[in-house]
This record gives sequence, C-alpha cells and structure tokens, in this order.
Amino acid sequence: MATKRISIEQLVPGMFIIEMDVPWYRTPFFSHKRLIKDLQTIQLMKQHGIKMVTIDTSKGLDLPSQPSMNARAASRHATDPDVSAPPEQKAERTSEVKPEDHSVTVIYAEAQEAVERIFEDLERGIPPSAEATKAIVLNVLGHVLSDRAAMVTQVAIQKIKQFDRSLTAHALDACILSLVVAIESGLDRLTQEQVGMGALLHDAGYVRLPRNLVRNRNECSGQDKTLLEQHCTLGVALLSEHPGMHEDVLRIVREHHERADGSGFPGGLGHDQISRPAQIVGIVDFYDGMVSRRGAHPAMIPHDAVRQLFLAGERGHFEKSLVELMIRSIGVYPVGSLVRLNTGEQAVVVGVNPQQRLKPVVKVTTDPQGGSYTTPIEVDLATPSPDRTVRTVLRVLDPARERVNIGIHLDQALSRAA
Repeated sequence: MATKRISIEQLVPGMFIIEMDVPWYRTPFFSHKRLIKDLQTIQLMKQHGIKMVTIDTSKGLDLPSQPSMNARAASRHATDPDVSAPPEQKAERTSEVKPEDHSVTVIYAEAQEAVERIFEDLERGIPPSAEATKAIVLNVLGHVLSDRAAMVTQVAIQKIKQFDRSLTAHALDACILSLVVAIESGLDRLTQEQVGMGALLHDAGYVRLPRNLVRNRNECSGQDKTLLEQHCTLGVALLSEHPGMHEDVLRIVREHHERADGSGFPGGLGHDQISRPAQIVGIVDFYDGMVSRRGAHPAMIPHDAVRQLFLAGERGHFEKSLVELMIRSIGVYPVGSLVRLNTGEQAVVVGVNPQQRLKPVVKVTTDPQGGSYTTPIEVDLATPSPDRTVRTVLRVLDPARERVNIGIHLDQALSRAA
C-alpha cells in the first residue's frame, strides 16, 4: 500500500481515500474508504470540516507532478474518473471496487463493521449522528431493494455461522428484516429510512446496562427483568444527546416493546398509540430474538418461530395485518429451513414466494432413499416441474438432529445468485 496524507484542497476525483481527520460518526459517509468520483463529494467533505485525508495511490490517482494539474484533473475526472489514470491503476481500481459493488457478503460485512463502531461509540457515551446512521441504512436499503432474497439469505447464513449473536448482529439483522417488511407494507421512502434507523438503534439502551445481564436477558426475571425493560427509555435518552435524530426514529426505540393489547413496556400503550414503524420493528425484534442464539438460549427453528409469531398475532399482542405482512415477507418456511418433501426427498429452503407462502424455492439435496444428490436440484415449488413431478413440503426437520449443515447450501445458493 502506497499512502500519502494530503490536504482536502489537493483532493481530486479519481483518488482513493482510506482515512479522514474527522471521526466517521461526524460525517454522512458509510465508510471512509472510498474512491472519490466527483467534485460534489469533495464539497460535502469540506462542509463537514474535513481538512486532511490519507490516500492510497495503489488504488487511485496520485498527486499530480505539477500543481497546475490539480484543476485540470478535477475537471476531467468529474465526468470520467479514469481519464489520465495509468492503465495499471485503472485495472487495480476496477478490481478493487467491483466486489464492494456486487457482493452481498461484503456489503453485510461492511455494514456490520459500521454498526459495531456505532455500538462501541455508544459504550463510550458517544451517540451516533443521524447522518451516520442514515448512511448505513441507505446502503442496506439500496441492496434490499435491488436483491431482497440475497440480503435475507445472508441474514440466515450469519445466524448459522455465528454461535452467539451479539447486539450489533441483532441490530443489523433487525434493520434488514424491518426494511423488507416496510417495503412489503408499501411505506414511503422516508418512512422506510426511519424504520431502518430505528431498527438499527432499537437496543441502544442496553449499552447502559451490565453486559452480563444483557447477554442472559432471555433467562432474567424479577428485578433483573425490570432493569432490562429500562433499555427503551435509556436508549431514547442516549440518542437524544445528539441533536438531529428524528422523533419518529426515537419513537421506534421507545415503543418497540409495546404491544397492541397493552401488555408491553415501558408505557403499556395500546394499538392506536403505537406508531406503525415501531410495531414493524417490534414484530421483527420478536421473531429475530427467537431464531437467534443468545448465551444459553438456543435458536428456534425458523418455521417454529413463524408459528409463535402467528400465535402472538392471534392473542392480540401484535396487529394481525402486520403479522401477515411479516410472514408474507419471510415465508411460512423461511430461508434456511430444512424440509421433507412429499416425494421423500430432503431439501433446504433458499427462497420464498410472497404470494404463495407454502411453496418456497428449495434446493433438493437427497433422494427418497436418503442418498445425496451429486448436484442438488433447485426447484421453485410454485412452478410446474419440467418432469411433471409435483413437490410439496410435507414437514419441517431439525438440521441439528438430521446433521445437515444448512450454511453450505445457502452459501452455494448465494454464490450462484451473485
């Protein structure tokens, strides 16, 4: 890596920056590592008080040999970042940027890193700016809109691969799933953004509570449970320390544990008093908590969690129409479910059909006798099979009991989609 520290005045489109002299949470940028593509980005950096940056000349332009070239380079690169760049630099930059643009795995990892920074700062008493939170959400939202199935699959993969889901992992997964439901429910773009921001920060208050208590929150009762329930109001207080956080985002943080029948906390609000975005995040939080491993609390099979979610709607804890939206979004057999088909074959769910929830897209892995297919067969159960075989889901299986590594099959499905 060939790095140089330069002033913002020397920065031109075509340069690749890896560091700024202003903390990330005070800027509107999802990541400080970026190829500068236009003059507008440089102007935005100046507006946020950035005076010095570090560039990597192996991934972008170097300083020009003559000072007078700065203006010319800026003008030319505003329309074509590759003009004047040596051929080897163009090739390196193209190969460097492409994975960031197209790999869902990389996008998820970058978002998780950014969320981890937010929670690390929260633990130090530094609330995130609305701009920094929105930058993460916009990046995730863009990918959910362009390839919802891939993002949901990535969430399922991460749950399988990570033994114990942290606050930051839960925050990101809740953000992705809440955005999926928000889109499915037809909310406008601004409200979608607020849902994503609220989901990302809904558990911020936990950083003010003892870590061991938070880690074992599913097993707590009595005074410990009462203390944990304060995380909603603690989160609002913490996030309010930074001006600019929208009140609708704070309402999600405050109300995501309220329930339609008034049985929730901290205010015991009823259905009409809870904002719709907060209800969406509350449903997602409820579901994601069941399918995530936390301390001694094992993860529930996704299909069983869907059943519990449905029953919660029947009992009046959640608005039935929103429960319906959630189930339509993730399917009766969510991505990552292991199922037995009516043919006797075993299959892994790799996609959902929102309009036909009982007919997911599956990867058939074993034949009726239990032998593994050399190449698994991907089948959309909602589409007639070329060989006229009618396949339906017979029952759900427990991957641990069947000794099946679901992650391998999901990884392969995601790789093909990419």
